[in-house]
Amino acid sequence: MGDLINIAPFAHKEEKLQDVVNYLDELKDELADIVDEFEGDDADGETVKALTDALDALEDAFDALNEALDEL
Repeated sequence: MGDLINIAPFAHKEEKLQDVVNYLDELKDELADIVDEFEGDDADGETVKALTDALDALEDAFDALNEALDEL
């Protein structure tokens, strides 16, 4: 996973939004892997719940941004 999202300052709004969606998809995958690691380590239930809630929020944001892209 890259360190920063790099969005060209003069890109069209559709391109910028697609860059964000792509980065968010990568971030979701990384967080899902982390959740799996914590679950495998029998981590504290509160920690796993917090990470799972964060993953759910990223998935909701991903879906909303994809809908916005579809409407452009």
